[in-house]
Amino acid sequence: MKYSAKMYTASGGAAAAEASVVKTDGAEVIVVDAVSPEPLAPGCAVSVNITPDGFGSAVALYRHSEYWCRPVFCGDVSGVPDETQLLLIKNGGKITVILPAVSEFYRATLCSEEGNLTLKMFSLFGGLCACSAPAAVVAEGENPFLLIEKCFETAIAATKKDIKLRKDRVYPQVLEYLGWCSWDAMQIRVNESGLLEKLREFRDKKIPVRWALIDDMWADVPDFRVKKYSTRQEMFGVMHGSRLASFEAAPDRFPDGLKAAIGKMKNYVDYVGVWHPVTGYWFGVDKDSALYEKYASDLMPTADGRYIPKPEYGSFYRFFDGFHEYLRECGADFVKVDNQSIIRMFYAGCAPIGVIASDMHKAIDESVGRHFGGAVINCMGCASDNVFSRPESAVTRCSDDFIPEDSAWFTKHILQCSFTSMYQSPLYWSDWDMWWSDDGQAVKNSVLRAISGGPVYVSDEIGRSRAGILAPLTLSDGRILRCARPAAPSADCLFADPVTSGGIFKVQNVMKGGGAVAAFNLGEGAAKGVVRASDVPELEPGRYAVYEHFTRFATVVDFNDGIETELPDKNAFALYIFVPVKDEFAAVGITEKFMSPLTVVSADRENACLSADGTYLYYKDGKFYEEKRRSNINE
Repeated sequence: MKYSAKMYTASGGAAAAEASVVKTDGAEVIVVDAVSPEPLAPGCAVSVNITPDGFGSAVALYRHSEYWCRPVFCGDVSGVPDETQLLLIKNGGKITVILPAVSEFYRATLCSEEGNLTLKMFSLFGGLCACSAPAAVVAEGENPFLLIEKCFETAIAATKKDIKLRKDRVYPQVLEYLGWCSWDAMQIRVNESGLLEKLREFRDKKIPVRWALIDDMWADVPDFRVKKYSTRQEMFGVMHGSRLASFEAAPDRFPDGLKAAIGKMKNYVDYVGVWHPVTGYWFGVDKDSALYEKYASDLMPTADGRYIPKPEYGSFYRFFDGFHEYLRECGADFVKVDNQSIIRMFYAGCAPIGVIASDMHKAIDESVGRHFGGAVINCMGCASDNVFSRPESAVTRCSDDFIPEDSAWFTKHILQCSFTSMYQSPLYWSDWDMWWSDDGQAVKNSVLRAISGGPVYVSDEIGRSRAGILAPLTLSDGRILRCARPAAPSADCLFADPVTSGGIFKVQNVMKGGGAVAAFNLGEGAAKGVVRASDVPELEPGRYAVYEHFTRFATVVDFNDGIETELPDKNAFALYIFVPVKDEFAAVGITEKFMSPLTVVSADRENACLSADGTYLYYKDGKFYEEKRRSNINE
């Protein structure tokens, strides 16, 4: 590749800058060096034109909104959108990955500009006269997933970011179990009586939900008491114009307080989580409240009149620590922290974007670590300044909000989740969001959550949870049968738009005992394709027992053998399980569960220790056998 750079001053001037390449083991770091006698432009301090060694096809993961990313499939450079945070280019048999970095002061993104592939670096701060920092990492090879990992590892080292790789983070224990979130069920009118009614429903239906999340907006937000709404859009207007008056729960909806409500909820579930945004509430903190008086020195006004934490570590930490300390005293076991990609909207001009992001996420993670042992779901934070700045926390959302009864939404959702999950995978497990067990696409959604590798939780309305839909996802104690890493598209599905290609779209993952490939039809007509054991990168060459969950089709294939798959319409999908055959034996597991190999604690040709009741499927000496078995994990 070839590179050329320019720097831009706040007064509108432009001059040449230096772009050099530092070679590392398996990757190249594009380093920019620009020094100006006057401040550089906060919106674009330096741009680097990149000339790739060919451009056959590409997929760009770009920030399509303030909070979220989605993929776009590109036939040439002109298709690369603004705010691209990851670009994969396929040229013949070679794949090139370009990962824009976030350094101490600057955030970089890719775009197409005047026919060029352009890397832009910006700080959102007008006081910097130098931009000397890693701008992006480039890696080339055949395995896109290993290339993305190599790029992140290299970028973290080059930027000297104090953040961990996913392998060094701790997945929260609470999220190993099936959960429920109040959002879709009650939205901003969440209340104690409704929460308890829903949890009683789970008990009565014998659905093993082990945790519940009190979502938006449980706290004391006086604006709610007088404002009304009749549509979802009007509700968002009420939300986004309302201020937080207290850490305590709303007295009209939680008459005995938050602590009492959580105590009552724990008669039904083991863990309770509480939601809050980084801004206190959507329009900040109420200036006429005691909460404002307590934290006035740590709050600042925005241009539109809201009061939010100042963009510095001390203020962030004091506010989050006070909030979390109160929630912990009330019995909360974890938090969901929302609205994280707000830096560009509210903090531009206060300090460099890299500094603010690091300070905010350090404060969140340290407070969560102190009060909840690190148990947090990060939300609305897919901007690269968020992704590159969380030191410890392990789980972050990867999609816009779930929309029930909307098939068009599902297509956007699966693409958004799978590609963003692939992007975040070197650093985090991805939360593929809540869903409904009685939605028209409930089974399809459940398969997607089963293969995701992340949390599994529903947001069913009161009276509408379906035990049969949830049963394939968990053991009897509510523990989810969770894959070993974040899911991703299969390599052969990365560069063609499945909405128009006529091909199936495959999401793959690996688990102890085998791998899984879920196939979906995202187009308008029939979709065709092949599924292989080699779709799962961690599986090794050899023979595999294959089981398709819904048709109960079972066979044995070699590693690269293609199983022809045709899905007639958008409602069709399939789930293939691959288990290696060793010494003419393979234990597929309890087939009533989606990730059946995870029900096998141990197995050989004569015996099996299983963690679930149901139909035990295994392959031995050229034949498949089914036996009705009960869990014997405690025997």
